[in-house]
Amino acid sequence: MQSETNNLPQSLPSLQFPNLGNVITPDDVSQKGTGSYKADYVNWCRTMHLLHDHAPGWQFCLAYYVDNSHVWKAPNGTAYVVGYFTGPNSERTPDFPQAIMDNRNNAIAYEKVSARDLTDSHRRCLCTAAAAQFGLAWQLWAREDVENPHRGESTAAAKPAAKIEGIADKDQFLPKEDRDQCLGLIKELTPDNLARFCSDFRRDFNLGPNDKIAPVLTAKRHQDWMNANLKNYV
Repeated sequence: MQSETNNLPQSLPSLQFPNLGNVITPDDVSQKGTGSYKADYVNWCRTMHLLHDHAPGWQFCLAYYVDNSHVWKAPNGTAYVVGYFTGPNSERTPDFPQAIMDNRNNAIAYEKVSARDLTDSHRRCLCTAAAAQFGLAWQLWAREDVENPHRGESTAAAKPAAKIEGIADKDQFLPKEDRDQCLGLIKELTPDNLARFCSDFRRDFNLGPNDKIAPVLTAKRHQDWMNANLKNYV
């Protein structure tokens, strides 16, 4: 007689998720805020770029709530999203919840969630889930130092660009690495979003309707504008 234990499903081998714990470099890290509010972060576009390079085939998704919405309702009436990654061979990471928060990091009531709140939380969840499941940029969450670049040809620490006396900080020239990063992020925008980005950039910096963006994007204020607004063009 066949043993009942023979009818039990065999355990599946452990899924191997990408390990991206040593991928980010100081060149990938941006800063926002000043003083005690200063924080290091990796822009969500940069996060996606690193995933494309180092975890090809893995895609970020938001799970659906019971009403087929991406917004979930917590027991106390506040809102959150649930993110996960799918792999090239039908792998799926565990669910990762992320509260939908205002600019003071307070959870927003379910009924008051706007489209902007949802899209911002999607980007936050992408980054936090990538850190939790793949270790991408875990150092920033753990407040650990980021090692020197291992993707570059040189291991020497980058020297900060010398400031030009008599010019305000916001008008200082961008280092080549920062400018190249900004231009690279712009190139990743879809055509429709690129058109909106260029229109708003020209408006805010008093450019003509046909002025090229790349030759103008040279100062720290341009980088600050991108850090504050790039999330709107996705």
